[in-house]
Amino acid sequence: MQITLPADGSVLIKGKAETVSLKDTVTINSYVLPGQGEYDVAGVQCEGFNLSAGLVYFIRLEDLQLTYLSQIDSGVSKLDDASNCNILIVDVRSDDTADSLKGIIKNVEPSFVILCGAGATPEFRTALNLPTQEIGTFKISRAGLPLEGTTILHS
Repeated sequence: MQITLPADGSVLIKGKAETVSLKDTVTINSYVLPGQGEYDVAGVQCEGFNLSAGLVYFIRLEDLQLTYLSQIDSGVSKLDDASNCNILIVDVRSDDTADSLKGIIKNVEPSFVILCGAGATPEFRTALNLPTQEIGTFKISRAGLPLEGTTILHS
């Protein structure tokens, strides 16, 4: 799988024959997910759940699970699927604090975190106190996941 962080603030995930786009909506190829529910689009399995502050989507693609939070919401930690997270993608608002995300990262224990949205500033990344890695395009597979620790991927 290949992850790209375009300048428009979206996150593009490309599999063998499918593309998942995360921004204001979750789009698999050309299908826009309408919200909460279970979806299987072009071989990409996705489950969406309402949380108190927003939505969470668990996206399974090429033997990896991506968790997309439309807003920082600690309620994600209470969902069973959250413990299987390999990559956590969070839409950060300008008024969000790093402390509100730290507990989620600790509970979910993803290998990688990708921050998008207006609040995904260098200062926010620094406040999380995690290693960072700048990427243009990032290729990842299950075999390439680190054994421990969490790294923030950014453009």
